[in-house]
Amino acid sequence: MITDPSLGYAIFFDRDSYAGLVRRLLAMITDGIVLFLAAVAIGTPLMMLLGDPTTGQFPEPLFLVLWIAFNWFYLTAIKRSRFRTIGYRIFGIQIVTTHGTRPTLTAMTFRLAMWVFGPFNFILDMVWLGADTEHQTLRDCYACTYVVRARAQPLGTAPVHLTRYFGAGLAPSYPRVLRRTSDLA
Repeated sequence: MITDPSLGYAIFFDRDSYAGLVRRLLAMITDGIVLFLAAVAIGTPLMMLLGDPTTGQFPEPLFLVLWIAFNWFYLTAIKRSRFRTIGYRIFGIQIVTTHGTRPTLTAMTFRLAMWVFGPFNFILDMVWLGADTEHQTLRDCYACTYVVRARAQPLGTAPVHLTRYFGAGLAPSYPRVLRRTSDLA
C-alpha cells in the first residue's frame, strides 16, 4: 500500500493509554460540578453587591459575562496547562496534540466551540468515542488532539491521511494517523 505523507506525521499511543469513556465521563461530571460552584461563587457576591432585594433584580448580563469568561478560561487555558482541570487531575488524564505537545489556546477554543455551537453534541461525542479506535471524540479529531492518561508515552509515529466516515446522517472527513496493521492489535 502506498501512503501519502503530504499531511505530515503524527504520534499515536497504546490502546490502554487513551482515556476511555468512563474516565472521561467522570472527569466531565467533576468539571461540571466545579463550573456550577463557580457560578455560585460568582453569583453570590454579585447579588449581595449589585442585586436589589426590594425588586429581586439580579445583574444577569454581568453574571453571564463573568461566568462565560470563567468557563472559557477553565475549559481551555487551564485544561491545556500542566495543572489541568480538577476533573482531569483527579482521573489522571491530559490533553495533547497529535504531535505530543500541549494544544494551543486557539485549538482548545475551537474544540470547545464545536461542542457549544455544534455540529457535535455530548451524545454523538460519547457514541463516537466508544467506536473510535483512537478513543477520540469528533471534536478531538478536528482539533487534532488526544485525551490520554497523564503518564502516557507515545508508541510511535505514523503518516496522517484524510479519513472519511459516513454515519448518523454525517459524512465527516478529518486528518487521522494511519497506523500499521501490526500496531492495531
